[in-house]
Amino acid sequence: MQANRRDLCGQRFGKLTVIRRVEGTQSNRARADSWLCRCDCGNESVVLGSNLVRGHTKSCGCIKLNDLTGQHIGSLTVLGRSDKYATRGKRRVRLWECKCDCGAITYKATDTLMAGVESSCAECAQKHNAACAIKNAGFIDGTQLSKIQNMKPSAANTSGCRGVSFNKKTLRWEAQIKFRGKRTRLGSYKNFDDAVLVRKKAEQAIFGEFLDSLALESKKDE
Repeated sequence: MQANRRDLCGQRFGKLTVIRRVEGTQSNRARADSWLCRCDCGNESVVLGSNLVRGHTKSCGCIKLNDLTGQHIGSLTVLGRSDKYATRGKRRVRLWECKCDCGAITYKATDTLMAGVESSCAECAQKHNAACAIKNAGFIDGTQLSKIQNMKPSAANTSGCRGVSFNKKTLRWEAQIKFRGKRTRLGSYKNFDDAVLVRKKAEQAIFGEFLDSLALESKKDE
């Protein structure tokens, strides 16, 4: 029998048990002697028959890897290997069962954990990404600093003063202010200037106090 047609199915080589031959192509004769093997750790990998027979390959690679059980990586504590798998190309890799600091259970592959990415459960990762996006947009405690530091009216504003609009039903000017997601009505006025004055006073009282507190915190951190 030709060497590349030998049957290794069912044989064990180190921690590997041969499952079946992986058919190669005429343009890749070396791969004609490739075998799908299952490692004792649960991972599957494709190995050249020559490497199996000569003892060059004895595991899926897990022998070289440390046991991650008990390690705390990012927000995750590794509890141990699970019975779940992920796909890496044509291979299946066994996942680690991990417990997030929030208490949720999640499953990660070795390469994911060792790369230092996705080091939390999906929900915590989503919250973290959302918080980063808000911070990058200039939000602090639900307030966007750029908007309270620059009172220039938006394109949708027609009165010329932020927080002041004309109510066509009551024929009066209405003033309001929004802070930390809460909108507060400041009353309605017959004269535009009165509504603007109330709005400006509210800005000084609410936004001014907020900016002053941030300045004090900044000095403490210096």
